[in-house]
Amino acid sequence: MAGTLNQSDIDRLVAEAAVSSAPNIFQHDGSRFPAAAKAQAKAFDFRTPIHLAEAEIRRFRSYNAGFISTISARFSSLLRADMSLKLANLSTMPYGKFTDSMKNPTHISLFKIDQLPGIGILEIHPRLAISMTNRMLGGRGMTSDEERYLTEIEIALLEEIVDIIIGEWCRQWKDERSYTGRQIGHENNPRFLQAASNDTVMLVLTIEALAGDSVELIQIGVPYNMLEPIAKSLHSRRTREMSSQPEVRPQQWRNSYNQISVPVIADWEVPGASVSDVLRLRVGDVVELPKSTLQATRVRIANVPRFTAQAGCENGHVALQIQSESKQAPHP
Repeated sequence: MAGTLNQSDIDRLVAEAAVSSAPNIFQHDGSRFPAAAKAQAKAFDFRTPIHLAEAEIRRFRSYNAGFISTISARFSSLLRADMSLKLANLSTMPYGKFTDSMKNPTHISLFKIDQLPGIGILEIHPRLAISMTNRMLGGRGMTSDEERYLTEIEIALLEEIVDIIIGEWCRQWKDERSYTGRQIGHENNPRFLQAASNDTVMLVLTIEALAGDSVELIQIGVPYNMLEPIAKSLHSRRTREMSSQPEVRPQQWRNSYNQISVPVIADWEVPGASVSDVLRLRVGDVVELPKSTLQATRVRIANVPRFTAQAGCENGHVALQIQSESKQAPHP
């Protein structure tokens, strides 16, 4: 049984660490990590643990981009005005930090997905909520800088907008499974919101919305236990897609290829000439070329330079002797 460290032991370890050039990394049994071994340290924030891999975050971001585009079109149709929405951020954070980021007053809707555990949170900034409900009532959708609690009529009108967001959030996963969501309550002060423990990891989607002449935020926070079945389904589908890719087989030569006619051209690169000399050329003129030109004959197959050859005569015919492969020749 290992004993506890007294003050002298602690002072000795601190002194050793101060003079040692090796990284102060210890193994699970308390022994120092070997200095000869290459250790790679990576920062980890224990207050904000991340359960989703970066690849999963990217997949969720691609799905949410389509989700935002869809609700933007739905809002424009409902409000009879252009509604500009864009993805501002997608990150993980503890529930306590997420509620601290909310405004007070604000409008918070709690929603439940019947097929998933946990409770989701949707926050709409009050100025944005007032602007949207004002537009639904036939107004211009302009808001003041005053932040206030919503009236009962505004909350009732806002429920239609919240239903659109929840419905489209569920519909974006239709390739994995059919989900149905519903509102289960609302709140205007995040201090009284107790939907999860403070250390619950949340995936928070932040959306920027243009309301009148100002930009306000919509936040959707979903606990990790609600996302876990979706993440597993996405991973399984990705694995199936990768395993079902057709096997790439090497190309095989077929006898029918032997009868295909391919144009073969032999030509030379001649020294440049002035425009006036070219204009004076007539049929029957003789152009003198260096003798070395015949040794640098270019052979093109299907109009692609493939070989360098030497031109000459053999048995009364013009002949080419292949010297080397052209540097410009593509790899077969």
